[in-house]
Amino acid sequence: MKISFLGGAHEVGGSCILLKIYNKNILLDCGIRQGASKDPLPDFRTIQEQGGIDAIIISHAHMDHIGSLPIISKEYPGAKIYANNMTKDLMKVLLYDSLKIMKNREAEIPLYAEVDVENMLNRIFTINYMVEFPIFEDIKITFYTAGHIAGASCVYITTPEGSLFYSGDFSVFSQKTVEGLKVPKLRPDAAIFETTYGDRLHANREVEEERLLQLINECEANRGKMLIPAFALGRAQEIILIIKKALNKKSIKNVKIYVDGMIKDINRVYKLNPLYLKNSLGKKILRGIEPFYDDNIIAVDKKEIREKILEDKEPCIIISSSGMLTGGYSQYYAEKIAPMENGYIVITGYQDEESPGRKLLNLLEEEEDKKLELNGRSIPVKCKVEKVGLSAHGDKGEIKSLINLLTPNNIFMVHGNEEVVESFSKELLSEVRARVYAPKCGECYEVNIKNPRKQWKKQMPHVIKSSSKLDENNIKELWKFILHNYGERFFTVEELIYIWTGSNKIKALEMDEIQKLVVQSVYFENDNKRLFLFKCKSEEVVQEELKPKELKPNELNDFAAEYFSKYNFKKAGLIYNEKKVILSFDFPYVVDKDIYEACREFERQTKWKVEISDKVNINASDSLISELLYDLDIKKISYRLEEKKAVVILNSEYSVEQSKLNTFKEKTGLELLVQSSGAIKDVRNDIIESENQIKAVEQNQALKIIEESFEKEEFKPYKKGIKSNDKGKYIELSFISPAIGKKYTEKVSELAKITGWNMSISSAVNQNEIIKIAQVLCRREGIIIKKNPSFNPLNLSIELKLDNLEEEKMKAIKEEFEYKTGCSLKW
Repeated sequence: MKISFLGGAHEVGGSCILLKIYNKNILLDCGIRQGASKDPLPDFRTIQEQGGIDAIIISHAHMDHIGSLPIISKEYPGAKIYANNMTKDLMKVLLYDSLKIMKNREAEIPLYAEVDVENMLNRIFTINYMVEFPIFEDIKITFYTAGHIAGASCVYITTPEGSLFYSGDFSVFSQKTVEGLKVPKLRPDAAIFETTYGDRLHANREVEEERLLQLINECEANRGKMLIPAFALGRAQEIILIIKKALNKKSIKNVKIYVDGMIKDINRVYKLNPLYLKNSLGKKILRGIEPFYDDNIIAVDKKEIREKILEDKEPCIIISSSGMLTGGYSQYYAEKIAPMENGYIVITGYQDEESPGRKLLNLLEEEEDKKLELNGRSIPVKCKVEKVGLSAHGDKGEIKSLINLLTPNNIFMVHGNEEVVESFSKELLSEVRARVYAPKCGECYEVNIKNPRKQWKKQMPHVIKSSSKLDENNIKELWKFILHNYGERFFTVEELIYIWTGSNKIKALEMDEIQKLVVQSVYFENDNKRLFLFKCKSEEVVQEELKPKELKPNELNDFAAEYFSKYNFKKAGLIYNEKKVILSFDFPYVVDKDIYEACREFERQTKWKVEISDKVNINASDSLISELLYDLDIKKISYRLEEKKAVVILNSEYSVEQSKLNTFKEKTGLELLVQSSGAIKDVRNDIIESENQIKAVEQNQALKIIEESFEKEEFKPYKKGIKSNDKGKYIELSFISPAIGKKYTEKVSELAKITGWNMSISSAVNQNEIIKIAQVLCRREGIIIKKNPSFNPLNLSIELKLDNLEEEKMKAIKEEFEYKTGCSLKW
C-alpha cells in the first residue's frame, strides 16, 4: 500500500490523496486551496509519475475536497467517480457556482470550463451509506455517515492487500441538519484522519447556540442589522434551523431573517434528499413541510431587496455566503454593516489565515481605528464583531475517540494547520500503540502490511429470489419474510432489494422507486438516527397502525404548533366529539389569509376540521388603546363588535391623530371611534419657535444638521418627522420618552435657531424599545422574567413578574433602566 499526499497535508484546503492499493490507483478527494497567495491546485504531477488514476472517491462536497475535480477527471476520463447521491447533487451546485465566480473575476482565467463540469458529473456513480460495493475485483468501498454536513462520508476500502479508513471531515456531535458520525468497529490496517481542530476542545454546542440567540435579541433591541457570513453548505442550514426553532418558541422576537447567496440553492438540494438528513428534518420534508423558510425567514433574490434591507430602519438578520467573507453577497453586506455603530457581524466557522473573516476577528484585539480591506476598499469597522463556535469538525477528544474505536496500526494526520498537526501527532504517539505520521504535501509513504486484519462480514443467508417487481401489492410478503428470518434488524434499501431478488445488480431508477415504496410503507420504519436504514415493524405495531387512528391531544397540539405557530395564535381548543380544532387569536379580523391554505393542509393530514374563532381579546384591545392614547384622559372603553368598532369616551375635549386610528385598525381590524364632550382640536406638542425662520435651511439639510448634532450624544432621537400646525411646518423629535427628550431642551432650542425651523420634543413614548431595554438588562444579569413586561402609559412605568428575585441585582437594573428610559421600573 502506497499513500501519496498531494494536498491538504499540514494545511487546511486542497485535500487530495493518492492511494495505490492492490495494483490500482485510487484518488481520495480532489480539492482546491482558496487563499489568494497559495497555488490553488494539488500536486497533480505525482499522479502522472505514478501512472494516472483508476478511480476517484469523494468524501463530501465542500470545495476544499472537490474544487479541482473537473480538471483531473478531464485528464483521466476513464476513472469512475464514487460519491453518494446527496454529495453528487451538492457538487453540481458548488462547481457551477465556482465556475461563475471565476468567469466574473477580471484578469483571471477559469481553471476549467462548463463542459468539464458536465462531463465530470456524468462519470459519478452513486453509492448509499453502509453498502459494500466492489469498484474493482477484490477492492470494495463502503461509505459511513461522517456528520459534518449532509452527505459527508467516511470511506472504508478493503482489499486482500489490506484495508484503509479515510475519515474525510467529520463531527461526532449531532447537529440540527445531520446526525453525528456513525461508524461500526471496523478493522483498518491504515487510517487517515482530519485534525482541523486537533488542538482544542469545543465549547458546549447548546451554550454557543444560546449565545447566538442572545446576540440576535440584543441586535433587535438596538434596532440594528446583523450579518452572519456562513458557509453555504452546512453551516448556513444549521443557523437557519437554530433561529427558526427560537422564533417558533418565541425566545427571539419576530425579527426578519434574510437568506442570500448560494445558500438558497443548497437548501433546495437538502429538500430533494431527505434520507440524508436528521430524522426530524427528513421526516418533515417527507410530509411536504417547508423546512427552512416561513414568513420571518425570507430568501433574497433581487438587488432591490438587498438595498431595501439595508435602507430599512427595521432591525434584521442576514445569513449570506461566503463564510470567510472571501466573496459572495456576504462581502456586499459586510461593506454596509461594518461602519454601523448598531451593526453586528457574527463569525461562526473556520477562517483561513488570509481571509477577510480572519482579519476581521483579529481586529477584536485592536482598540481604535479599526479598518477592514474588502474588494480593494478600506472599510471602517464600528460594528460589534463576535465569534460563535458552531464548528462541524471533530475536536481533539472526538478525533481520539474515533482512533481508539478503530485502533489502526498506521495513522496519518491531515487537514490541519502545521502546528496543529505536529502537536496532535506528538500527543497521540504517547497514547496509542501504532505508527503515527504527520505527512507534508508532496510526501509518499509505503505501508507494508504483512498480515492484513480480518474484516467483519454482514451475513444475509436467507433470500426470497423473487422474479416479481417489488411494489405495494407484495411488500407485505417481504416484511413477513424478513421479520421471520432476521427479526427487527436494520437494512439498507440495497440489502432489502437483495433479500427480495437474490441479486446485487440494481438499477438507479429501481432504487429510487423502492426507496419511496419502503419510506411510505406501513410495514417498515427508519432508524431514529439514520433515515437510510430500515427495519420491520412488529406485527402488533402493524396491526395497530392499520386500524383507523385517533390522534391524541398532545399530537394534535404539536400539529397545530407546526402548521399555525407562524400566525401567532393564542390557543388551540379541541372539540373531540366533532373532531374540530378552534384557533383563538387576539384579533381574528387581521389574521393572514394564507392561514386558510394551512388549515386545508392540516385537515388533509389529521382529518380534523379547523375553525378560527371570531372572538376579539378585549383585554389585548384595551391595552393597545391605552398604549396609543396614553396622553388622553380615558373615561370608558366599549365595543360594538357586530359593527367591528371600539368606542373610547374621554373626560375632556381632545382629538386623536389619524395615524393612531389607522394603526389601531391595522393591528386589530376594528375601527376606533373617539368621543369627547367638547370641540375637537389638533393634538400638538409645545413648539420651540425659531428666531430665524426667514432664513430657514432646506428640510433635508435641517434633518442632517440635527443628526450630526446628536452624533456624540448619549441619547439620540429615534425618529425625526415633519409636522404641521396653524403656524406652518415644524420638526418633531421623538426620543425613547419625553423625559429623555427634555434633557435636550436647550440643544433643541439652539438647533431651532441654527436651522430656522420651529421644533418640538414629542410627548410619545417608544413603548416597545422601553420593554426591550428591561428585557435585555434582566437577561444580562440572569434575571428570568415570567411573562412579557407590562407597560403603564399613565405613569410611564414597566412592571415585571420575576421568577428569581435578587434585590441587589434588581436595584442596579432599576437604576440603569430609569437612567436610559426616563421611566420607572417596578416588580
